[in-house]
Amino acid sequence: MEQTHSLKKDGSKFWDANPCGGSWSTYQEFMEWYQRTEPSLYKILDNYEWHDKKVLEVGCGQGSTLNYISSFGAFIYGLDMSLQSLRQARVGAAELGSASMVSLLQADAENLPFSSNAYDIVLSIGVLHHTADTAGSISQIYRLLKPGGQAVVMLYRSGNPKWWMTSLLRAFSRLVDFISGKPNVLLESLRARQQRDSSSGTALLELFGVPILKAFSNRESRKMFASFTEVRITNQLPGFLRLVDILPWLKPIRSFLNRVDQFTEHMWGFYQVIEARK
Repeated sequence: MEQTHSLKKDGSKFWDANPCGGSWSTYQEFMEWYQRTEPSLYKILDNYEWHDKKVLEVGCGQGSTLNYISSFGAFIYGLDMSLQSLRQARVGAAELGSASMVSLLQADAENLPFSSNAYDIVLSIGVLHHTADTAGSISQIYRLLKPGGQAVVMLYRSGNPKWWMTSLLRAFSRLVDFISGKPNVLLESLRARQQRDSSSGTALLELFGVPILKAFSNRESRKMFASFTEVRITNQLPGFLRLVDILPWLKPIRSFLNRVDQFTEHMWGFYQVIEARK
């Protein structure tokens, strides 16, 4: 229990120092970058009717999802453990003119402070693989949904090249720390080079610095969503095209990497999007 509390505290500190997506000159630029980087996610969001819906986002970060959805007339409550991320989400809501539709709260995904059967839709995009008790967080989402309500959750998926490389690089980072006798050597080196308006976002900082990082097979995810009905899982973004943002010298083969992503999406998709109805 004490170790879990420590990991949560470390996670909150990490995201305060490195809000997901990085620092941008304007919030509109941040939103445009996010939609360009994660196009398949926004295609899924566009399939839903948001007007007048009561929505909760668990782990809203800097608000890229909630400030998108609020533009369609949804009343959305966003929570996150990172106070700095919430501040940026509030700045974004004000800049985009959606502040009246958005409420924000600092809270823990494993202990959601809301009444049961309260929300039409609950979202959690790229968050619950950073929690100590992912299955418990999913149970919390189930509790909060109204009967017939919809959950949309994105988790990292195991068994693909990007996850294998992620695991290898995190092990390498631990080795570097051990040899040097210092913590977070690679993380601090990357952080020193982090630039404003960077198309690489915070992916590498997350890779080497986030305290909890897990991935699940489609079978494991389906088991965690066993209480739901109409569970649908799609695998997305193997990550080959994303390499261009991190390694700009790959730009000449951008179209090839995009085709590789499309061809291997089902087999090697790093993201799994779970859509499930209560």
